[in-house]
Amino acid sequence: MRNCLAIFLGTLVVLNSGCQVSQALKRSIPVSSAVGIEDERTQRIGQVIRDTMRKENIAGISVAVIDHGEIVWAQGFGYRDIAMRLPADTDTQFQAGSISKPVTALGVLVLKESGQLNLDKDVNGYFKDWHLDSRWPDKPVTLRLLLCHRAGMVPHGCLGYEESRELPSLLEVLNSRHDIADWLTDNYFGTIKAARPPGSGFDYSTGGYCVVQKAVEDVTGRPFEVVMDELLLQPLGMSRSHFIQPPPPMETNIAHGYCRWKGILYHGRWDVFTQKAGTGLWSTPQDLAKLIVAVQKARAGKRQGPISPAIAEEFLTPQFDAYMGMGVFLDGEGASRGFFHTGETLGYFASFGAGVNLGRAWVIMTNGKKDRFGPITKAIAQEFRWLSPDKEITKK
Repeated sequence: MRNCLAIFLGTLVVLNSGCQVSQALKRSIPVSSAVGIEDERTQRIGQVIRDTMRKENIAGISVAVIDHGEIVWAQGFGYRDIAMRLPADTDTQFQAGSISKPVTALGVLVLKESGQLNLDKDVNGYFKDWHLDSRWPDKPVTLRLLLCHRAGMVPHGCLGYEESRELPSLLEVLNSRHDIADWLTDNYFGTIKAARPPGSGFDYSTGGYCVVQKAVEDVTGRPFEVVMDELLLQPLGMSRSHFIQPPPPMETNIAHGYCRWKGILYHGRWDVFTQKAGTGLWSTPQDLAKLIVAVQKARAGKRQGPISPAIAEEFLTPQFDAYMGMGVFLDGEGASRGFFHTGETLGYFASFGAGVNLGRAWVIMTNGKKDRFGPITKAIAQEFRWLSPDKEITKK
């Protein structure tokens, strides 16, 4: 009876949350001050964004655009908090979800370049108080395999924890065991393990990135979020980004997550993650655009802080599959080569698409768990004259 009541009350929360967003979007949607250009092109894109928000019931959207190798436009639309009527702006932080993975991969490549990590060494050689068990001792799990989702690891993803709950340690997460059906184990709630022979094929795995996180922490002797901040985020000027879980109490410009089942699955403004390397990044489109610009310029031969041309080249080079670089997805050929990734958690969805050679990219982050960016990316491509009107900027 108690469980039924909890589900019933959670359903009421879901319905009320949806109504709150819908009612707020019926009014004039707030728009923040633009960073960069503000002209008829961005006004038309902004109208497409507001139309998409109303159609898809998305509380807030923040966007950044790169053109000719520079961030040319960023702007926030809608609300970071519906109940408090707080608008989203270009400094509003959103959960990046799995976009954490390519950022983590770049951090690992920086550690590799400094000689602290070897991508092709058995990862068990890095651990101080844990061991990754495998039924295939002749096929070692390596950081390269883990970063490229080729280590045969499960689970695919993970659910976070309630905002008010004390987070388990990474070691506790790595040591947890789950006795449930195999199909469920291999999805979101399972034990972190090598379920298939390492190197045998592509198996997307957030669990594998927990192993990467453990290697980074044990080699450096410091928390993962500190290492990433010092090695990558701060040197690139990404001052609105961090892997801290939960977010620091003094941080107030954070988007409240909204989705259909949030009220049932967890309570609070957002969920929190021990699994920082795979899904723990908080960021803004403008900050992620800084990282993308750094990769693009380093790939063209000009070092950008911690990102050398060699790091950018390895990051964007197919490792085992034509569609997979070092923690980032690839598509296209020649001048149209691109790299991209998406990320989602309960209440959030984020995506970016970038060109390798042409200095173009878009980044979109929302506090609604909906992948509905097609009209927006098409409008960006049209207004900036990147592609013909019947094409999109990159695959998703």
